[in-house]
Amino acid sequence: MDRVVYRKYNLYPSADMNIGRFIIVFFCCWQFAAAQEGNRLVRVPPGSTVRLTAASGGAVGYQWYRDGEEIEGAVEAVYEAAEQGSYTALSFNAEGCQSDLSEAVMIRFSGSLLPPSGQKDQFFCGMLLPVIADMEVTGTGVIWYDSAAGGRRLLADDLLEDGNTYYAAQASANGEHESRERLGVTVHLDYCPDLEVRKTVDNPSPMPGSEVAFTVAVANKTAIAVRDIVIADRLPSGFDYRLHRTDRGSYSTGSGIWEIPRLDSLQEAELKVYARVLPQGDHTNIARLENSDPGDTDASDNEAAVTVVPSCLKVYNLFSPNGDGINDTFRVECIERYPDNRLEVYNRYGNMVYRMKGYDNSWSGTSNVKNTISRNGQLPVGTYYYVLDPGDGSDPLTGWLFITR
Repeated sequence: MDRVVYRKYNLYPSADMNIGRFIIVFFCCWQFAAAQEGNRLVRVPPGSTVRLTAASGGAVGYQWYRDGEEIEGAVEAVYEAAEQGSYTALSFNAEGCQSDLSEAVMIRFSGSLLPPSGQKDQFFCGMLLPVIADMEVTGTGVIWYDSAAGGRRLLADDLLEDGNTYYAAQASANGEHESRERLGVTVHLDYCPDLEVRKTVDNPSPMPGSEVAFTVAVANKTAIAVRDIVIADRLPSGFDYRLHRTDRGSYSTGSGIWEIPRLDSLQEAELKVYARVLPQGDHTNIARLENSDPGDTDASDNEAAVTVVPSCLKVYNLFSPNGDGINDTFRVECIERYPDNRLEVYNRYGNMVYRMKGYDNSWSGTSNVKNTISRNGQLPVGTYYYVLDPGDGSDPLTGWLFITR
């Protein structure tokens, strides 16, 4: 009994709509017959592709042809046809038998291509000598001209001129067709990229061991988008990294590099880095622009630095004002560096018993506030609560002190 194998060919355009089915029937190795059903002519817009699919049970290989010529490398079940022509296919089974060629599928381009899409006004920096290839449009095989119809075809490295309008046509995949309409793009060259880098810290005079937050902001001050922005923001030796947050891009804690893929016109990006203050080391933190595309044209605002001065204030919270000349006053180390300081002392009931603006390590345990319980002006032995405001904008120092005699 003759062995019969069926080959079925389904044709799909790029929109995945089934527009034809082709069936080949062959008797293995010695007798062939062919039949087909469905559409034979496919019309698509210029520049489109048509997906041809051969589905065959038992097949181990295929070969596609265009206009009777074998298509090199087209040996899979699916072939994307991008050119006009007459397409046929055959298949092979494991025994080495092959089918007859299928009936031809005709692909013809009809209608017209649409022009590319994009912004009709585009902005560049004349100092950077922009060229045709720098203009941004969406389309395949885009070709630029100097007029809306006809005209001279422009080269990719032709320089752009301020105020000129350039026209983009879209070409088919094989280059044989172009869109009748062209997209007009007017060029403006007086927009040179300028990125501004700013840096702040929430506490410029922190205590060693406390945490500070550095904020780095990058602003695109011009009317053009800037890409591939690289900011170096490496913590110096006087800080120990804790964590970071950013609203754009990514920050590497190892390299201290902040990468921002794109900032559009007048957009900003922000990075916050939290760190613990060490008593020793370099406490000047610098953020610097290292790269952008296009390159920045104003270096005066590409770097920002902030210096943290760890506070040297140290409170000695036990003193004995007994007149022996030893530890007779409440002492705060290096208080003289903070002339605008303010000291307030409260008893355990929350009543203020002492206050002084510009404290100078002279308090000997007396009260200078009315209605305070004291003996000859001397406060009783006991525990008191102090609030020391350095007067430099940093947080007050607070805690308990003890008077003994």
